[in-house]
Amino acid sequence: MVFNSRLSRLLPILVLLPAMVLYVLFLLFPAFGNIFFSFTDFTGDIRRPLNFVGLRNYERAFGSDFDNLSRIIQNTIVFALLVTIIQNIVAVFLAVLVNMKLVMRNVYRSIIFMPNILGVIVVGIVWVLIFDPYSGPVYRVLESIGIESALLGDPNAALYLVVFVTIWANVGYGMIIYLAGLQSIPTELYEAGRIDGASSWGAFRYITLPLLRPAITINILISIIGTLGMYDIILVLTNGGPGIATTTIGLYILQSLSQYSQGYTAALSIIHFAIVLVVVLITQHYLRRKEAEL
Repeated sequence: MVFNSRLSRLLPILVLLPAMVLYVLFLLFPAFGNIFFSFTDFTGDIRRPLNFVGLRNYERAFGSDFDNLSRIIQNTIVFALLVTIIQNIVAVFLAVLVNMKLVMRNVYRSIIFMPNILGVIVVGIVWVLIFDPYSGPVYRVLESIGIESALLGDPNAALYLVVFVTIWANVGYGMIIYLAGLQSIPTELYEAGRIDGASSWGAFRYITLPLLRPAITINILISIIGTLGMYDIILVLTNGGPGIATTTIGLYILQSLSQYSQGYTAALSIIHFAIVLVVVLITQHYLRRKEAEL
């Protein structure tokens, strides 16, 4: 009996132990290692002596490289805000639409969600062909109405086209979360609203939106965390160009691995982490306060 009692107490620890070991080895250890390397001149060559350089990598980021870095941070924040705001508005609209009693509504849901199951490379190649400045259909349409633009090669348009493609590729995921939220709202509330004379807009404004706030909080946090670190789809579409017009911090860190020392790249990733942490904490605090006001 004593043995069984001890085993029952140890069993949760034994079950969790492999996952905890993997977490420490592949997440915590590299994270703390990254902080350490950000204070060194590590080049990736383990045969080369490692020198402690203090805050020199951070001074470089906020000194000689600050012009580039400030523009890249601006790109990242604009990209994250536009994608998060527009994607969530569109996702709510689509969720309300496919929640109606439409014929073939499951087909519409599948079509909207389909881009989410496509790989980033596929999505990127498809849209690069569509936005091709020589033979792409979008260029032909714009040319026919007298607008000339290199599209993904235009520094004034490239970032907004990347935002558009990102929303197109991910809006289905947000729609599914909002759809689940809509289907959890009791229909009796809408019936009571109709008896009180509420219009369709009034029901949406005073019943649907307030009860969707938990789903809105989840979607916004997922979106803002994902977009602040996003680099893959941008890499395929523009490789950060033209110039650095579409370079985000995530992509800049990836590119700097082959251009600068790993110590400097580690410092950039710490700066990136700090920006994401601050933005997420502010956003979470604001959204939680709004939920508490319900």
